[in-house]
Amino acid sequence: MRVAIVGSGFAGSILARILLTQGHDVTLIERGAHPRFAIGESSTPLAAICLERLSDRYGMPDLRDLAAYGRWTDAMPNVRRGLKRGFTFFGHEHGRPYTNTMQNAKRLLVAASPHDSIADAHWLRADVDHHLATRATEAGVNLQDRTRIDTVDIGATAKLTGVREGKPVTVDADFAVDATGSNALFATQLGIPPAHRLTDLSTALVFAHFENVRPFAEVAGRETSMPKGPYEDDRAAVHHLLEEGWMYQLPFDHGVTSAGFVIERGPQWTKQEAINPQQLWAELLEAYPSIADQFADANAVTQLRVVPRLQHAVASATGPKWALLPQAFAFWSPMFSTGIAWSLVAVERLAMAFESPASLNTNLARYEGLLRDEARYLEQLIAGSYATRRDFDMFAEYAMLYFAAASFAEASQRLLDFNAAGDAWCWDGFLGARDPVLTGLVESTSALVRSQGVADPAKFARSIGSAIASRNLAGLANPGRNRLYPVDLDALVEKADLLGLTTDEIRSQLPRLRGMN
Repeated sequence: MRVAIVGSGFAGSILARILLTQGHDVTLIERGAHPRFAIGESSTPLAAICLERLSDRYGMPDLRDLAAYGRWTDAMPNVRRGLKRGFTFFGHEHGRPYTNTMQNAKRLLVAASPHDSIADAHWLRADVDHHLATRATEAGVNLQDRTRIDTVDIGATAKLTGVREGKPVTVDADFAVDATGSNALFATQLGIPPAHRLTDLSTALVFAHFENVRPFAEVAGRETSMPKGPYEDDRAAVHHLLEEGWMYQLPFDHGVTSAGFVIERGPQWTKQEAINPQQLWAELLEAYPSIADQFADANAVTQLRVVPRLQHAVASATGPKWALLPQAFAFWSPMFSTGIAWSLVAVERLAMAFESPASLNTNLARYEGLLRDEARYLEQLIAGSYATRRDFDMFAEYAMLYFAAASFAEASQRLLDFNAAGDAWCWDGFLGARDPVLTGLVESTSALVRSQGVADPAKFARSIGSAIASRNLAGLANPGRNRLYPVDLDALVEKADLLGLTTDEIRSQLPRLRGMN
């Protein structure tokens, strides 16, 4: 089968390479040229698991190397990355320096790995995407870079026409995949309407890469309590919760930090040409003195840019002879770093679908249904976190929904061969999106905090702990942890029955956890 994939980011390049191994004739189309800047940089354990499955199934050892920080640094030292030991959250008040207590009134750390060598990583996308596109071309994928696709016509074939270096280009394929993310190429060209129910989230992003950003723990620790956590606070996906929204910080090993403010859109955004990224960045820093201290000596090494609206969603993810990857289908927020893992599991689904061309349409229908359910579920989960961000006590408890879902999915996929339906794990709902316990809990809790809020935070905390009990493999929602959560294998063994295992069985399976075999 002739397959055209538009977009040579990590997902498009991995899919192209896999389809080539299956015997398909693959053309990979890229508007720019590698290496080029991209964001969407923070990986998670679910992404690592998917990379390892793809590596093993399709014979791509470099994907396994990308799945763990230690393997990556040993095998591919020139592909730059940053250590991600977990998720760090700080709560701020507008106009005031950051303050904390020994009870971590404004701080939450949740570890995703027990030590550095098997940790996740922040992906410097310029390097990672370049590496993966290069491996695809070395394998035999036809990469057409510097190519702008102007029209997509679906008829007897999927016909893509455009321009490459001033000359007309036509690609005829039996199937086409949109891996362009928020560029929405296929949605525009094929007239795919917006999703019927769009999110009430409405945020913009101002971002860049910076040098000389000081570690926040170093800056804040001079003035307030910072009890020792399970990892260094800044060796993580760092989230600063703000009145206007939140800020992410992702430190890379070579001294660069990816940073961006995700802020609620105000009336001024109706005239986007009036938005000055430098002025907006400076105003946001000024409003939060401790973050301003971090960036006092920092300088941008990429251009400050603005995304006027992050949220988008379209009505369909598949059609005759075409499919969208998740980020072209729907996107809500970088909160909780779901983007890389969701994209990779979609790549795995499409790869398996193409293994059986006779069942392709059936599997595309499954793919469509899963993306719809997952987009709805992720919107509810993320919107609830936005609604609670101004009350750190509430946010810290609400976040336990995400961490319960993530840790339950990770342990299940590590320790069990198949999902509850006896199927491959990629056909399970991402992050619990088809788990009746989690979907019901996320829907009800998100609706509660988004509507009338919560009158009794202490009662809310107790209710979260009780509600996640059947999915809590990580010792979460435990006041005794003081909002500092290490990887707790004892808690996992104690809750073996939640996975349908005995304590002896789960102890014998522990080497299957990442990095322990």
